[in-house]
Amino acid sequence: MKENIHGSFFLLDKNERSFYIVGMAKGEDTKLIVLEAGLDMASQLGLECVTIGNLAKTTNMSKSGVFAHFQSKENLQIEILHYAARLFSEGVIIPALKIKAGTPRIRSLVDNWIQWASELTGGCIFVSASADFSDRPGKVKDVLLHQQKEWINCLKRIAQSAVQVGDFRRDIDDDQFAFDLYSLLLGFHLYYNLLDDAEIRKRQETALVRLLDSYK
Repeated sequence: MKENIHGSFFLLDKNERSFYIVGMAKGEDTKLIVLEAGLDMASQLGLECVTIGNLAKTTNMSKSGVFAHFQSKENLQIEILHYAARLFSEGVIIPALKIKAGTPRIRSLVDNWIQWASELTGGCIFVSASADFSDRPGKVKDVLLHQQKEWINCLKRIAQSAVQVGDFRRDIDDDQFAFDLYSLLLGFHLYYNLLDDAEIRKRQETALVRLLDSYK
């Protein structure tokens, strides 16, 4: 099961993760600072609002210095999405894969996603970016669409693993499960970030229990 999920865009194998970290340590510290600031800005204001000029001001760098790393606004936005995907993998998916397959893994994935979204100032960047670029053809949308398809595939595979260990019945529709679970997470995102519902965690748990029970 774990081997199948590792086909996901969001997951890096050990060598890829090590290369990324070492590469930053050797010569791309400045680029990492820009990407971190860009991710925070995208979470707060939306990915479309992230520009080379805005990040130069935020990081107290020259505009030409930031431009040298990315060459264009489009490249900058794409690199922020790639960076966010790496963090998402490390914080959400990989820890869940270490948990027993089935309901425990699904619960871990949900908890990790909620933690990920709550730690970003404006919530999950993939949610906000989806709203920004849903009607804007181009490379940024292509990357975002690919990421979201891979995430949905990950949810489907986790559902399949729940079937294999006997937590879900064998006739489930894993596409429907992915839709149901992602819809629950998106609902949590809205209630948490916009509606500020004090009962949100209780409501989220109630919805999750009902969802899991419906697939047993």
